Amino acid sequence: MISRLEAEDLARLREAGKEKPLEPGMIAAIDAAAGGPGEGRGYYVVSGSLYPVDAREYHLREDVAEAVLEAEGSSVGVTA
Repeated sequence: MISRLEAEDLARLREAGKEKPLEPGMIAAIDAAAGGPGEGRGYYVVSGSLYPVDAREYHLREDVAEAVLEAEGSSVGVTA
């Protein structure tokens, strides 16, 4: 999934780091890179309470966040 992210989205994920919740646009980018709407579930998880639904905060799974940060400096995410 990481290799299919647009370079700008990958940069935004790196900038946000592990602690910042994912914005709706980033969730959509992860879903798209994973194959379509909702396909990115599993790469990000809910942090904190599940309810109310509209107040959920999504974060990259820790191992995914580490992989995103490790990919820095490589050609991952660069589109031709």
